[in-house]
Amino acid sequence: MAEDRSLIKPKIDILLVIEGEIATTHLIEHMLSACEPYGIVYRKVFLAALKPSDIRKTTIPFFVRSGDPSLRLWIERLHNAHHPYIYYIDDNFWKIEGDSPIALYYQHPLIRHTLETAISGAYRVLTNSDLLAEFLYQFNEKIEILPSFFDFSLLKAAQPPTHGELRIGFAGSPSRVDDLEIIKPVIRPILDAYPQVVFEFIGATPSDLGSDSRIRTFPHNADYEGFIHFKQERQWSIGLAPLIDNYSNRCKTNNKYREYSACGIAGIYSNMPPYQRSVVDGETGLLTEHTTQAWISAISQLISDPTLRARIASNAYEDVLEKHSVERVAMIWSNHFAQVQRHMKRTRIKPLRINKLKSYLLAHFLRFESLWVRASTVYAEGGWRLVAEKLVNRIKFALLRDKAL
Repeated sequence: MAEDRSLIKPKIDILLVIEGEIATTHLIEHMLSACEPYGIVYRKVFLAALKPSDIRKTTIPFFVRSGDPSLRLWIERLHNAHHPYIYYIDDNFWKIEGDSPIALYYQHPLIRHTLETAISGAYRVLTNSDLLAEFLYQFNEKIEILPSFFDFSLLKAAQPPTHGELRIGFAGSPSRVDDLEIIKPVIRPILDAYPQVVFEFIGATPSDLGSDSRIRTFPHNADYEGFIHFKQERQWSIGLAPLIDNYSNRCKTNNKYREYSACGIAGIYSNMPPYQRSVVDGETGLLTEHTTQAWISAISQLISDPTLRARIASNAYEDVLEKHSVERVAMIWSNHFAQVQRHMKRTRIKPLRINKLKSYLLAHFLRFESLWVRASTVYAEGGWRLVAEKLVNRIKFALLRDKAL
């Protein structure tokens, strides 16, 4: 029997281009997979391995958080071919403060230049924050604020606690360590007042806590699925989400709310825009001000009232399931990709023409810029000794990779 062509959804070819495997790229992959019923087919490639043959005339290049100078070569090629691309960003890299490695990297003028070039030339810029969108308008007015999401299929079956402790936790990347200074003065008073309480930190830990068996630390897990599973396994009763009040943090998404809530954890959140727009105080979480007493009061309230703790965890789970489930959000993202595809069909896209000599020279120049940025960042962090250590490690990795091949 002949197949009814009217029932076949047209395929939308997305090329996901990333610099490295991080939580954001893992989340985007889960979203693209959820978009498959709507005709989305995606491929993934690292920016360093991207080739002209990866980009067909019908391909939608989708760059995620990339600021490496080598991106500018591909932006120029796409512009010359009148080939639209999408750029996704979920952090305000221009407003990152401090002297952490990630802050130093994004403060570098060459990285800023690449970000602005990529964003200003994009057919669409995607983000999840209205405040970040307002900032990005200075580079490009074609901003789409798409809903954030959580993939509930990542979760394991919940298990009842068997440890007899009341665990309070924080989970995040090492770049969040400055935010933890907000709750550092809170830890000792809570431990002294409640002998059943244990604090656990995954990925980042407040400085100078000393040795205490009731303060546990765990390394950062770059594998997002493994990270979620480990957080579930710790069986936290309370999750903490402190944020220093600065412009960069105000542009963030409610990621902690989605993760804690999906894992059945009652959360306490800084009373700032990322959480003010999603947390209903006293119903789906607690919002607290940036004072030691306010954090002690909020934590003590949830410790002392298990009924409130359970109600908040249940309400928050249902709220995130309803509003942020990847299956619910996928249709919105898919509709956006379909709009881009329709625009491409109306555009006279040329093949990517490569001037070999020019591309060779520009690629090597941009590669030098990239290495210079990374060396400068490492030098600022630990001087020439750390630069030498990183170089030796990179050579060892390259040798092992070549041997494996």
